Amino acid sequence: MQSVIADDDALFLPGHLGVLTELVPPDVVEEVLAATQCGHRRLRLLPAPVVLYFVLAMTLFPGRGYLGVWSALVSALDLEEEREPSACALRQARVRLGIAPLRTLFERLRGVLGAPNSPGVYFRGLRTVAWDGTMLDAPDSEANCAVFPPTTNQKGRSGFAKIRLMTLVECGTRAVVQAAFGSRFASEQKLAGRLLGALSPGMLLLADRNFFGFALWRAATATGADLLWRVKGAALLPVRSVLEDGSYLSQIKVPVKHRRDDAQAGDLVVRVVEAVMTVTCADGTSRTELYRFATTLLDAVAFPARELAIWYARRWEIESTYAALKVTQRGAGRILRSRNPHGVEQEIYAYLTTHQLLRIFQGQAAAERGVEPRRVSFIEVLSVLAHSIIQRTGVDADRAAAEATRARRKATTTRRLLEEKTRPRSYPRTRKRPVSPYPSHRAGDRHPSPKVHYKITLTVQP
Repeated sequence: MQSVIADDDALFLPGHLGVLTELVPPDVVEEVLAATQCGHRRLRLLPAPVVLYFVLAMTLFPGRGYLGVWSALVSALDLEEEREPSACALRQARVRLGIAPLRTLFERLRGVLGAPNSPGVYFRGLRTVAWDGTMLDAPDSEANCAVFPPTTNQKGRSGFAKIRLMTLVECGTRAVVQAAFGSRFASEQKLAGRLLGALSPGMLLLADRNFFGFALWRAATATGADLLWRVKGAALLPVRSVLEDGSYLSQIKVPVKHRRDDAQAGDLVVRVVEAVMTVTCADGTSRTELYRFATTLLDAVAFPARELAIWYARRWEIESTYAALKVTQRGAGRILRSRNPHGVEQEIYAYLTTHQLLRIFQGQAAAERGVEPRRVSFIEVLSVLAHSIIQRTGVDADRAAAEATRARRKATTTRRLLEEKTRPRSYPRTRKRPVSPYPSHRAGDRHPSPKVHYKITLTVQP
């Protein structure tokens, strides 16, 4: 298998992604292009397979323009200067390629990665996943703003088109199981409905309190997955019977509109766990907050309340996933580069695809080292893979496999592995958007993140 594509004149073209080519080899790319009918009919300087690799590479070199990304792909190749494409040619090639190949490739690669014996993946036999939404920024072009309107308030509007991205993530590996996106007017609850098909029996879905409601709870439980969601303090969940660990059984009442539309709809039985979280900082200050959780795990013996309250902290793995995608991979303060909605959609699928490839590589490296995937630094993985793209030449299958093995070993040296246990920290939230009506924190307004001590106290019902 070749990592580059050559034409009859022996002109090598950058059809590769460094050591990631092992995960998306040229034959897979050809299958995707054939399935979406986006393959090239004649040999070009920029044939469709090369363009697909180029679009993926754009998400690994977000700080470079088109020619900068191209130069990274051909850095180790001896190409004639007159055969180098222009930025305009690369842009037109993106348009020819379209959205379908990137969407299809993402659908082919997405999914859970954790093995049954992988540490941190399962909670008492249930594969833990979480979903949540985030916002992406795109250029403030007329075409983008027509499809993805910017946010507005009494002080004006933001400077970027806004896309709401919703993903389902495997907590143990931070792999992207499924994703959906739309304009900012597409609520997280609505986008979550498009992720239900990725849920299955044997999963435990964690979610923040914004998602709790009759319709979405019923739809999620219908997939066979179990749920552990945080609940707002004002939610009406009457005590029906108290269990031995202090949690209690309750029910979610059927809203009138659902009862009117479906006469067979009945109340949903849930188990409620209440716990008080106390955070004590190094300077002696402390704060407490009541957490309420609703779950479909009704057996208090098989699933103790205290373990559920502690395990819910795994929901923050999706926040770490977004930080890796939006800050580490895309770059802090950087927005998407596409100035039209079709390009934005293509670029989002490219980001999701390469992020999944990075997680697959991260998981493989962790398995070879025998550690939990999140101990492998995402920054180191991204750095190693970016260098492998720049240094890549046409190689045979054996050499390509050896390069991939060396890259995995390099990313998991003892000095590069993260700590086995996450340091307990507390850091205040901050608002940075100038259009926000709230005052923003500035440098010096808050103390550095101190060491903290967490204490969980279950609230026992009388």
